[in-house]
Amino acid sequence: MYLDIYIIENLLINYIIISCTSILVKNTNSFIRKIMGSIIGTIYSVIYLFPKMHFLYTLPSKAIFITIIGLISFVYIDKRDLLKILTSFLLVNIFVCGSTYFIIYFTGISDLKISFIIICAYISCKLLKKIYSDITLINHIKEFTKEITISLLGEELKCVALLDSGNLLKDPISKSDVVMVNSYILKKYLPANCNYENVDILLAEKIINNLSEDISSRVRLIPYNHATSSKTSMVLGIKADYILIDNKKIGNIVLGISNFTDENYNAILNPSILY
Repeated sequence: MYLDIYIIENLLINYIIISCTSILVKNTNSFIRKIMGSIIGTIYSVIYLFPKMHFLYTLPSKAIFITIIGLISFVYIDKRDLLKILTSFLLVNIFVCGSTYFIIYFTGISDLKISFIIICAYISCKLLKKIYSDITLINHIKEFTKEITISLLGEELKCVALLDSGNLLKDPISKSDVVMVNSYILKKYLPANCNYENVDILLAEKIINNLSEDISSRVRLIPYNHATSSKTSMVLGIKADYILIDNKKIGNIVLGISNFTDENYNAILNPSILY
């Protein structure tokens, strides 16, 4: 491989790795910093071509060069922030190198052309960003959800609730807090194939007439307004015995029935209910 191609190849791959790390750790480093870091990384790669310089490829030397590249390439607040960035930078390097060699091995290409190497590195970074995004989303959802148990007519119904301060609904008569619940959770008690998103008086009356006496006596109608509309709509609610959150029983709860669907949660409650 010609030296100029080797240098260009490493320069571009280093830039991709630094850019990918910047995105993952949300670092606001400039284009100049990325280029400077890429150049230092490329210089280190070129040193590898000289056998007399092999001592620079010991583990301590690699750690020093990674630190130098990190100091040049990224903006950091303190030592802890720098350590986080360097750890992410190392992991991105490991992931990109490993996945690149896997792609090369899988395709069976022996002539490693610069374009193919760069494409492999780019695909690896895209894949890493996708994985990181999914993991972050899952963790974010976990932070804002709670497993709750709904007690209704002595029966316990378990579900996952999203903590959303935007849910301010209350029963206007009893002033009970409203927990929005997917109709699927209460399907045992509700008539089939009903749309609970646009409930009016006629539809509410029709639904109530198809409920058992035990449930119909618990029905509440909660008015609300859409942020984008002046029209007043209604939520069909059912008074629960209580809900159980973190081993704490909370009474005076109305279950607002909705057709919303989300694979991560099936109820929505205001965090203020917990306090």
